[in-house]
Amino acid sequence: MAVKNIVVSVAGENGGISTVKYAIYLARLLSSKLTAIYVVNERILNELLVRKIFVEAEAHSYARDLEERSRRLLERVREMAHSKGVECETILLKGAIHEEIINHTRAMKADMLVMGELKEVLSLKEIFYDEGERIFREAPCPVVVVKNAAEVERLYKEL
Repeated sequence: MAVKNIVVSVAGENGGISTVKYAIYLARLLSSKLTAIYVVNERILNELLVRKIFVEAEAHSYARDLEERSRRLLERVREMAHSKGVECETILLKGAIHEEIINHTRAMKADMLVMGELKEVLSLKEIFYDEGERIFREAPCPVVVVKNAAEVERLYKEL
């Protein structure tokens, strides 16, 4: 079975770029199409409103800022892939992160999902509610979990 379609779940934290670099490396190595997906977590925004941490105007402003940062991040991902000769489509979504990643991975018939390292689980509750854990467990295709940023950087620079 050839790996023709790789999806990478793009996260905003520090490990996110390392995950993207490894997905680009794999896509180049396997001559695959790469799709980078970023999901704006609407649940968090709604919780901030419900808990009255934000008033509605602040929440809308924060959401716009978050979307703009997400678009810039996805554009950076596209440029990184292009610089290494990899075709990359980017998708910005809103909703529950794990649901959107799983649904789009399934709809795209992805051959592989690349995601960042899972957080250390401190309780059983975290296993059921952590977005990364849920993506890992519910993915409809093989999942590559990226670790060892130094090795990823070395591989990426070799391209």
